Amino acid sequence: MSRTREGRAGIGRSVGGVLRSVVGIVCVLIVKAAAAPSVQPVAYSHKQHIALGLQCLDCHIYADIGAAATLPSVRKCMLCHAKLGASKPEIKKVAAYAAAGREIPWQRVYGFPREASVKFQHAAHARAKIACVRCHGDMTQATTAELVVRHNMGTCLSCHRQYKATEDCAACHY
Repeated sequence: MSRTREGRAGIGRSVGGVLRSVVGIVCVLIVKAAAAPSVQPVAYSHKQHIALGLQCLDCHIYADIGAAATLPSVRKCMLCHAKLGASKPEIKKVAAYAAAGREIPWQRVYGFPREASVKFQHAAHARAKIACVRCHGDMTQATTAELVVRHNMGTCLSCHRQYKATEDCAACHY
């Protein structure tokens, strides 16, 4: 092998090693962030609300057209709960936030840590007709806001491959 080929092969191994290290660090950061349990200010049951016929977009507006799925506003909750279940302790908490003119400080369950440098776009996935269950799991059984699907480079890449979406690093990472 000539020196030029050896040099290129060494550079290729070095770049590959660096990329594997960066991907490994990003995956560890994502898993660590995802492993932290979520404590919510109001005990919300996805299972109960879905059983009533509500759809994801009824509460998480803009998930189909925005960069991120929004968390429900206290006003949105009160559209139903001004009358429905008003005597229940958790609904009283919601009503107290509304009366104080404050939003419920929901804790996001899904997301990527800033260090991962991921720019996830909900709208692009909605346009591709990716069902919410694909990334968020079966919420019909979730009694709390909980992490059902753990995202990592592998889960994202396997989905991109299945749907023949781009695998260009710059599409998701900045």
